Amino acid sequence: MFFYDENNPEKLWIHLHGFATNVLGSKIEFARNYFRRTKAYSFFAMDMDYEKHTTTEVLIVLEAIVLGFSERYKHITLCGSSHGAYIATNYIRFRKLGNIKGLLLLAPSFETLSLIVKELGEEKVKRWLEGKETLRFKEQDLEIEVRQDFATDIIRNGYEILQGNEVRFPEEPPVDIVIVHGEEDEVVPIERTRLFVEHVRVNRFLEVEDDHQLSKSFGKVLTELVERGEL
Repeated sequence: MFFYDENNPEKLWIHLHGFATNVLGSKIEFARNYFRRTKAYSFFAMDMDYEKHTTTEVLIVLEAIVLGFSERYKHITLCGSSHGAYIATNYIRFRKLGNIKGLLLLAPSFETLSLIVKELGEEKVKRWLEGKETLRFKEQDLEIEVRQDFATDIIRNGYEILQGNEVRFPEEPPVDIVIVHGEEDEVVPIERTRLFVEHVRVNRFLEVEDDHQLSKSFGKVLTELVERGEL
């Protein structure tokens, strides 16, 4: 499934949802309604099915989308939530920018593989990390199955942006970056985003009183950022 709303002839917002979710989430619903009403951006989001694809495959498809839309829109903002931010940040690292001018990262994961290992334990993921079996686990009553070569693709291509205290991203990014992270996030530690910001120039880093979903703050933050012209 995908959503595409033509609201603005020059500016497009591409939204990448988080891991093990889809385009029916509350952030996408709010953003669609907001952009329909204000005409600030056209809007695109699609089900990414991250667990069914390697990161490389997702980046290749995303590049086709970005470059295709770059022929129509002069200004593209790429917004990623959690693992979607992982994809968005790696896109800036490795793929053609097209007309991407800005990056909005929401509760960003900069180390998805490390977070999975930490959550599930090294013993459970050992054979998956070696590419020898699929990974199965439950996430909020959902049965998740991650394909066999998901981890080996990340390791082989160096997609982990944070490794220990090392930040693998240009100090001077090629696009504007705004980051929003909740101080009460129990899924992706805000300390890791603070480490990223210490080493990378970002236009704005907002620490908000919220959890990983940013359910209390997303609407207000998005509205303020767009109205102030920061995206």
